[in-house]
Amino acid sequence: MEQQLGWQSVHVDKTLVVLVTGAGGKTGRAVIAALRARDVAVRALVRRSQQAETLRDLGVEDVIVGDLENPESLLDACRGVQSVYHICPNMHPREFEIGLSMIAAAQSAGVGHFVYHSVLHPQTEAMPHHWQKLRVEERLFESGLPFTILQPAPYMQNVLAHRRRIFEDGIYPVPYSAETRLALVDLVDVGEAAATVLLES
Repeated sequence: MEQQLGWQSVHVDKTLVVLVTGAGGKTGRAVIAALRARDVAVRALVRRSQQAETLRDLGVEDVIVGDLENPESLLDACRGVQSVYHICPNMHPREFEIGLSMIAAAQSAGVGHFVYHSVLHPQTEAMPHHWQKLRVEERLFESGLPFTILQPAPYMQNVLAHRRRIFEDGIYPVPYSAETRLALVDLVDVGEAAATVLLES
């Protein structure tokens, strides 16, 4: 099957199943929406059963409730999929350990392509959640898995959490100078990039 995506014609393998971890969060939902728009089958790994209905509204039929800190749960989720898009919950204190377990599960299950959702400037040691992502990246290089690493900038959508303060008081309450230059990315574009990487690699 081929789909026209802008100027580009992309062949969609109808046997492809992509596991998306952290599927109940905003990033997971954006990646899933982009994959489903291309008619790609998705297996979604979520923490709570209540998240399943939202994902089914996106066209996901295969939803697994599991624990990212349970290696057996990860192995079960990886079995039978061709690709993994791994998103760890934001600022999780055990991201490195979860990343190692996820890589091991993908290796054991024979996953063909591992895509890791990292962050812009993971080498920033003063930011522990960035540093943990860098350590996961390093393990991917050693893993022998075919992999891709995405390092998105902060999302434009994060500004929306402060919209009331912005509109009512004219203040954007962030802990840095008003002169600081920011690189922002639209979450929808991140989902599109993820889907492109998963389909073209």
